[in-house]
Formats: sequence, C-alpha cells, structure tokens
Amino acid sequence: MFRSLLVDNWMRFFFNPALGALGGLVGWALFTLVAGSMGLGERAELAVAFGCMGLCVGFACNMLKGIQDGAGALRVIGTSALSGVVGAIGGVVAALLFSLLAEVVGLRADSFVGPLVCYLFVGTIIGLSSRMTSFDKFMGLAAVGGLLGGLVAGVILAVLDTVSAGDTWMAALLVPMSLGFGIGVTTYSFPAFVSGGSLRVLTGQFKGQTKEIENDDIVVGNNKRQLQWVLPKWEGVQDPHARIEVKAEGKGYKHLVKNAGQKTVMVVRDGKKTRVKPKQSHELQDGDTLVFATGKNYVKVRYSQRTAKE
Repeated sequence: MFRSLLVDNWMRFFFNPALGALGGLVGWALFTLVAGSMGLGERAELAVAFGCMGLCVGFACNMLKGIQDGAGALRVIGTSALSGVVGAIGGVVAALLFSLLAEVVGLRADSFVGPLVCYLFVGTIIGLSSRMTSFDKFMGLAAVGGLLGGLVAGVILAVLDTVSAGDTWMAALLVPMSLGFGIGVTTYSFPAFVSGGSLRVLTGQFKGQTKEIENDDIVVGNNKRQLQWVLPKWEGVQDPHARIEVKAEGKGYKHLVKNAGQKTVMVVRDGKKTRVKPKQSHELQDGDTLVFATGKNYVKVRYSQRTAKE
C-alpha cells in the first residue's frame, strides 16, 4: 500500500518532486502527440506546450496529499484533476501573455534571455495555478517553486545550447522535468518545514506517518469518502472521531482537539491523562500524545507545535 511508504523518513520528501518531474515529462509527451497531429502556429504551439505541462504537473503535484490523508481513489483523482485543469489554464494564459510581451519587448527565442524569461514567467504562473484550488498560504510557495524550476530549466537550456544540444532529446526531457520538480518540492516537501504544527502516528499500520497542520481544521475519522485524515477503523478510530481545531492567536495559531463523537479521546501530557468529553475541546501543547480509542483498540498520535503565539 503506497500510503504506508509515506512515513516520517527523509525519503518521503523526494516523492512529490519526483511526481512533479514525471508530470512535466508526461506533459511534454502529450504536447508532442497533439502537435504532431495538428498544424499549429508558433503562438498556438507555445500555448499547447505549456498548457499540457500545466495540466500534468498540476495533477501530479496534488496527488500525494490526498493519498497520505487516506482519501479514496475517486477523491484523489477528482481533486488532482481539478488542480490539473487550473494548471493547464494557467499554462495557456501564461504562454499567450509571454508571447505578446516578447513581441513588445523584442525578446528572441534564439537568445539566452528570451527562453529564460519565458520559463521563469510560465513556471511561476503554472506553480501558482497548480495550487490555486486549495486557496492556502502555500500558493506563494508553489509560485516560488515554479520560478525556481523555470530558472533551472532556462539555465539547462542555455548550457545545452552552448554545446549544440539544445534541440536534442536531452532538452525535451530535462526542461519540463525541472519545472515539475521545482513545483513538486514546494507544494508538498517544503510545507512540512513551515507548517504550524504536525501530528505523527506512534502506533499501528501507519506508524511514523505525519499530518501537517495548516490553516484549516482537521477531521480525524475512517471514512475515505469524506474530507478527513483517515486512520484505520480496526484500530479504534470511528467516523468522525475527533477534530483538530486551528485558531488564530497572536502572530500564530493555537490548536485544540475536540471529541467529535461518543468514543474515547484522551490527551497524555507529562504522564497525566485527560479524557476529552464528547463535543468538548482541549487545548494542545507541544509534545502531547493523543489517544483515539474504541474499547481495547486505539491509535496514539504525537502532537508537535511549530507556531508562535506572541
């Protein structure tokens, strides 16, 4: 089960960049198929190229979060497809705007500056649009990822041009993969270091897996068809079992756990156990252990806080 691989080790930070790079590659392959079957002008060809890359990169870079949360296959595909469509629109719009700008400023495709500006501009727009459906604070990070990916792509293309290899299969592979890689890093891997807090599973099938706490509340349950952080029913997690509440405080956030049902929700702090009553909330502190239980079955989760309150 792929979700079981998303545990708390350094390897997991490479999955999304790899998916982003693969998305860029698939996008380029899709473009070659479309362009080969249609007679396109220069501007239309540029729009189709970056539209295909935006579609595939947006889809690929938004899959992993749903998989880690335990969402069902249809929900993962649906949300990723929506991000891909928005990414495709962003790619097309960015390509058309750049072509108009290039005519006004006089940028040339056979110069170093022309392709570099193109990849910087289009990469930024694709990165922004690929995360736009989430409307969270990491939209800016995705745009930065697209910018950095575009910078790498432009430099790679310039290097290949200096060795007379700019039109070879190397450019066709490396340039779109660089865009996807940069967006992949900042849409999944980097947010893990800047989120307000995290939950780390200590027991059971998904031991070692983490869930980053961002701006929105998190529902803990076992229903893959709902917007939840899904944990196994056979380990004592009900539907829904609890809610991690996110509340603004000072310059950061505070987090609370709410008992969303009638089952056991317990907070263990310095060896002291506090049972959270149904429909009531309990404020969390860094290092708390949460216990979600039904009868003798339970899942333990460690809460870590990475947000300022003052």
